[in-house]
Parts: sequence; structure tokens; C-alpha cells
Amino acid sequence: MEIYSGPYLKVNYESDNNRFINSWKSSPNTTNEFKQELLHYLSALEKVNPTQIIWLQQNFTFHIDDPTKLWVEENILKPRFKAGFIKQDKDGYHPIAFVVGKDVLSHMEVMGVFDEPSPSVFNPKHFATEQEANDWLNKEFPYESDSNIRNTEITFKGLDDDGNAIIEFKESPYEISNTLKVIKSIIDENNFIKENIENFSSLTKREKETLQFIIKGKNNEQIAKEMHISLHTVRTHRNKVWKKLQITHLLDCLKYKSFFS
Repeated sequence: MEIYSGPYLKVNYESDNNRFINSWKSSPNTTNEFKQELLHYLSALEKVNPTQIIWLQQNFTFHIDDPTKLWVEENILKPRFKAGFIKQDKDGYHPIAFVVGKDVLSHMEVMGVFDEPSPSVFNPKHFATEQEANDWLNKEFPYESDSNIRNTEITFKGLDDDGNAIIEFKESPYEISNTLKVIKSIIDENNFIKENIENFSSLTKREKETLQFIIKGKNNEQIAKEMHISLHTVRTHRNKVWKKLQITHLLDCLKYKSFFS
């Protein structure tokens, strides 16, 4: 039964399973369009109160930024969590399933809604196909992943018409959630390096050495001993590192770990 059909989002209801099946007819183009559809979706949730949810992301290409992720958490997820209809299972997951769409980067941002900038109140699972999502919600999921058996294949497929490299990544569909998280961390790290290489390159050799010790968790006294310099010199190096990297907090400093790996 169709519950809602908006410009972009369609919501169907399976009464037998008390389940919403949400699918994107097309992807919103702006943050406002995305938010408006989710507010209509929230109204549908409050009327029906389903206990299970499937999101079909095939046509979803909107990239969700961090402020929007926080908005979703505060205005959509937390109210439903407090309503108490979505219960956590014995493995710590809530009966919310996402089926990955073609735009993998967009789906990574969807995953980020539940992980970044801070953990969400809900813990969903991600699947390669709608059938797998249904099987899991129906408690008929017949697959067990063996972390000791890896059949990953990465193949270079050549260049597209614009000269971009095409890389094909093959992995067990039952590992798709973990695989996407790994890929996202690699992409995020690579983007961080690109965006901050100029600041990092401005550090002197000794400042980089100081930074590396800071990342390893060494305090000023330990750094002074390791580098055979005075505490005053360590403080000078540290202050220059902070200034050149334009950071104010130790957590920002730790992000530069990728430059030493």
C-alpha cells in the first residue's frame, strides 16, 4: 500500500511485516529538497509507526554534507528512536536495511549519517540486493561471512571517454557494509592528504619529527628526550606546527597520521 509519493521519495507499506519500503523515484538536487522529503517521510512514520524499514537507494545520488547529517539525526532519527517502535536485535542492529545504489559515494555519505560526525541512535545494516535485505528482516538470512576467506578482486578496466581510470572492485555481497567503510576511509584519507599537503610541506624536518612524536602520544618531556633537545625547543616546534597546520586541537593534529603511513 502506498503511504506517500512526493517529488522524489515513494513510501510503500507492507502490513504483514509492519514494514516501510522507501524508494527514491529520483534523487533530490538540493539540501532543502532532501530535507522536505524526509519531513514528509517523518509524518508518514508517525501515522503508521512501522517496526521495520527498507531503503532502496538505486536512484539516490545526493551527497549529504555533515550539517545535513546532524539535521537528519536531530530531526528525523532521534524522534523516531524516542517513539520506541524500532527495537534493537541481539546483535545490536535495528531493523533498518539499506540497499546500495549505483552511486557508491552517495551511499557512503548515507552510511555517514549513522557514523559521522558522531554515532547515531540507530544502527542499520547495508545490503547489495533487496532480497538480502528482506531475508535479514525476515530472519531468513542464510549467509555467514567467513572473515578468513577473502575473494576480493580488483581489476583495472582501462580509461573512460574522459580519460578517467576505471577500477572494478569485486567482493562478497555479504561484506558490502565493511567493504564500503574501508573504501570510504581510504578516500577520506586521500582527500585529507590532497587538501593539506601544502601545509604539511611547509613544516621543517624537525617540526615533522615533532609532529610524528605528538601523533604517537608522546608528551613534551618524552619528545625532548627522543629528539635530544630542550623542553623550550619542543614547545617552539609544537607551536610552529600548530600555526602552520592551522589547528587548535590535538584531534586535528592526529589526522596527519596519514602523512607518515
